[in-house]
Amino acid sequence: FANNYVKPVRAYLGKRWHNTPLAAEMDDAVQDAFFECFKPGGVLEGADPLRGDFRGLLYAVVRNVARRFEEQAAHVMQRRPDQSVYLDDLPHEAAQMSRVFDRAWAQSLLHEAVRHYEQQVENGTADLRVRFQVLQMRHDQGMPIRAIAEQLGEPDVARIHNDYRRARREFAVHLRQVVATHTGVSGDAVEAECRRVTAMLGA
Repeated sequence: FANNYVKPVRAYLGKRWHNTPLAAEMDDAVQDAFFECFKPGGVLEGADPLRGDFRGLLYAVVRNVARRFEEQAAHVMQRRPDQSVYLDDLPHEAAQMSRVFDRAWAQSLLHEAVRHYEQQVENGTADLRVRFQVLQMRHDQGMPIRAIAEQLGEPDVARIHNDYRRARREFAVHLRQVVATHTGVSGDAVEAECRRVTAMLGA
């Protein structure tokens, strides 16, 4: 759970507390956010994947934890709680921080899908390993298909095009599985969530 969700939680807090004394409280706040999820009667115990979006639920948890730390800091500074200014009460800042959280959330799902694909490749055929390599070279290194063919010593560029298309389809299967697991949706809703994830990445 922590491996899957620590990145969006830290990304949100890092953005919210950038260049403030509260940045030193990051690790404690992350632990508090996970405690809110796992404590008896906590968020996970009451969460129903059929009733909504866990991403939104986790976002609300980390936002509330951040507010609690800010409120405590305000008391230490002898300020009244009603004098505290929460960044997520400012529309521009709220939208910006939400995008930071969403992007980190989407990246976590994407990386998990890549790990699933890698596990398949480890036990797969040589052709599967080539397809995975083509996908990596195209996306991680930004190489054009013709350059990939040259580097792999493949004279038939059309074959690399086909490998790339097939690798994308194979990866999409893993992404759908990951998205379904993390959102609880099924059927056509999985496709919609996958489009939402890629939109969060701006890709």
